Amino acid sequence: MTKNLFMVALFFIILSGFQTSQKDSIKAEKKTEKLTIGNKYTIKSTILNEERPIIISLPKNYATSKAKYPVLYLTDGLQNIWHVIGTLEVLTRTGSVPPMIVVGIESTNRMRDFTFTASKNNSGSGGGKKFLTFIEKELIPYIESNYRTNTYRVLEGHSLGGLFTVSSFMEKPDLFDSYLVMSPSLWWNGEELTKKAPKFFETHTDLDNSLFFGIGTYESGAEYGMRKELKNFVDVIEKKQPKNLKSIRKELEKEGHMSSVLLSNYHGLKFIFSDMALPISLYKNYTDEKFLKHENHIMNKYGASAKQSAESYVNLAAVLIQQKKYSEAITVIKRSVSVYSFDVGLMNFLANTYEKNGDVDSAIATYKKAIKTSKENNYNREKEFENQIKRLLKK
Repeated sequence: MTKNLFMVALFFIILSGFQTSQKDSIKAEKKTEKLTIGNKYTIKSTILNEERPIIISLPKNYATSKAKYPVLYLTDGLQNIWHVIGTLEVLTRTGSVPPMIVVGIESTNRMRDFTFTASKNNSGSGGGKKFLTFIEKELIPYIESNYRTNTYRVLEGHSLGGLFTVSSFMEKPDLFDSYLVMSPSLWWNGEELTKKAPKFFETHTDLDNSLFFGIGTYESGAEYGMRKELKNFVDVIEKKQPKNLKSIRKELEKEGHMSSVLLSNYHGLKFIFSDMALPISLYKNYTDEKFLKHENHIMNKYGASAKQSAESYVNLAAVLIQQKKYSEAITVIKRSVSVYSFDVGLMNFLANTYEKNGDVDSAIATYKKAIKTSKENNYNREKEFENQIKRLLKK
């Protein structure tokens, strides 16, 4: 795609978003909707022999949809869920990740729960396997029997929670599809996980998982401490190169141990779900079959609500329009309208493309739909679309 075409497409979607976000500002007296990030529950665990608090955050449209969703299991849930939900809102809205259920597991004893082996220097450590069993045998079945979930699961942890996440991957790699590891405490017991890693990867040569490792450059020097310990572990992966394993280590510039989690979570989620993006090959060798196959793939894998960003659909359609492939562009824009049903800018784009393709009736029908949507959302663009219909009827 040329730079100019990209800028035109980007301008279109920015303008569209601006125009469709205008609301009637004088209706503040209306009762407002209560905003929450999730609900807190308590699970009585037989395995842990305690009551364990959890926080469950559901996707925005969960109540009105029939879709099934991936689940993100988050250690240190009370501390981390605030920034995770905010990041997910942005990434979901822009089509970088699918809508998902987040299960934040509150910590009651981090040293016990996040370490798989005991340490003589850390009293009460070594309960990690039991904690993983609680997640596998009690928490996951509870979530999957009470909520609409699909089979895709992510485990995320920071610091000792990151150590637990790596340990869980090596203990039960098939329990989760992806592992998001932030600033892991791989120093534990003299880097024992790194020492065990060669044998693990020799016996697990084909791993259909995604691993993201994030750490801040202010957490230690490059040749010592947590940065070096993480690199030591990742070096084993790169040396063994297990088939189908997708992994990356990212260092966050000028971020410390507690601040790096925000960016690690952001980049980690984008990496894990990077296969959602439209393949570059579609821009060079587009067919409706290839496009729809990809869209169906991400919906089957990540749930019916998975989609591209509006910009991605617009950019691809713009390329096709430049090539005068109007019918193909219509396929792409119709998909964008179906997943961004509130966006009258996309409807306007679709109607305009119908007109270019000589289908005036479909253009008029689309403008009528845009009028209805504009009224429902107080966008105040009804007159604009009515004038377009009048113009088309004169043709």
